[in-house]
Amino acid sequence: MLLTDAAEANADGAPEEGIIVARRLRVNHEGSRDTIGDRWIISTRRLMGKWVVRTVFLLILAGLIGFGWRSLRRKPEVTIRTTPVTRGPLALAVTATGRLAPTTEVLVGCEVSGTVQEVLVSHNDRIRRGQVLARLKPELYRAEHEQAKADLARANAVLHEQEVERDEAKRQFERIDGLRRKGAASEEEHKALKAKHDAMLANVEAARAAIEGAKSRVDLTKYSLDCTEIVSPIDGIVLDRQVDAGQTVTSRLKSPDLFILAEDLARMELLTDVSEADIGHICPGQHASFAVNAYRDRTFTGQVRQVRNQPRALSNVVTYTVVIDVENRDRLLRPGMPADVGIEIVRQDGIMKVANAALRFRPPLGPERIRAMLDSMTWPPAPEPIRITPASGPDSRGADAEIAPPPIRPEKATLWRHSDGAWVSMPVWTRFTDNRDTAVVGGADLVEGTAYVTEMDRPEESGSFLQRIIMLSRPENRRF
Repeated sequence: MLLTDAAEANADGAPEEGIIVARRLRVNHEGSRDTIGDRWIISTRRLMGKWVVRTVFLLILAGLIGFGWRSLRRKPEVTIRTTPVTRGPLALAVTATGRLAPTTEVLVGCEVSGTVQEVLVSHNDRIRRGQVLARLKPELYRAEHEQAKADLARANAVLHEQEVERDEAKRQFERIDGLRRKGAASEEEHKALKAKHDAMLANVEAARAAIEGAKSRVDLTKYSLDCTEIVSPIDGIVLDRQVDAGQTVTSRLKSPDLFILAEDLARMELLTDVSEADIGHICPGQHASFAVNAYRDRTFTGQVRQVRNQPRALSNVVTYTVVIDVENRDRLLRPGMPADVGIEIVRQDGIMKVANAALRFRPPLGPERIRAMLDSMTWPPAPEPIRITPASGPDSRGADAEIAPPPIRPEKATLWRHSDGAWVSMPVWTRFTDNRDTAVVGGADLVEGTAYVTEMDRPEESGSFLQRIIMLSRPENRRF
């Protein structure tokens, strides 16, 4: 149509303008055609891009769903931990805390008041019985003693005077009594001389009593004078000195403590506080071991000597004091040191033992099935109870040596092992434990080295990460 229009225009005699118009129409038509094509290409590209993104997203989502489904469908792995039955030594011990103390500790005081004149010993000095430790100023007590002796001398003089007067009264009474028999003396004179004679006898007795009182006063003042010297009552060492020269001590209401003495520290005692739950199996003669903070790499030993009946309650916990004799020849132990103590109740060598975890384990079976398996088992003959016999000897005191703790009786228990996908039980008797291993007694099937189950990872613990998240999200598994 454009060519026809151009020909008509050319026929009308306007060739140049028609050609120009035709060219413009053709250019506009071609420009519009190019624009539509570009728009269609752009739209097509955008649509394809969206479908590609959607397709990729759907593929990723499908992959995640498939991974999660496989994780949920995956069979959980089960891990079983075992421990073997071994043979060796095992000991039942009671653990407690205690403190070291001298076998004999004496607080030396002062029975009289006064000013300390001198102190002759100090800390850690070795002393002997009767050795002077300190002196008080003796002037006051020496003066009182001298006065008491003077009073005694005066009482002796008074007695002598009364005896002379008594003898004179006796002579006069005997003379008047002879005259009275002859009728040469009156009755009144006879009675007067007799009364005078009786009075002289009473005065002599009073003078003798005064002498006894004066002697007692002399002894008392002598004792007070001797108390101005503080002497040691034992052989040992000085643990503490609580007085210095020039200090005034008063003993009116209570004797003041001047020195703390202890016997030779080559032999000490360990005062152990044992709970009432463990005191039943402790008796004299049992072996004990302990450690102190000063020597953590060394273990000291001792022997139970006494179980005291005096209870001590602290925070609703009742404890009893167990006295343990300790040898300290190298002088490493000091009074007052705290100690961690283990008292050995029973010890046996070469016995079968297994970890306590194996005795606590129960297989993941139903309660009815486990009960049926336990009812069908046959236990071997029960071993004899372990009897604890207290030691008798010079170290045992009082009624402690006559008290025998109750025997330790065996108890039934079960060991489990996993064989060929099935659970196999082993009946045993337990005797005693050291809180890690337990002594067991079984039949011929209990063989050393056989491994028994102690722990098994549950499916929720050994499953996939997603399974663990789901299990932990349950209300019964939530923990704060």
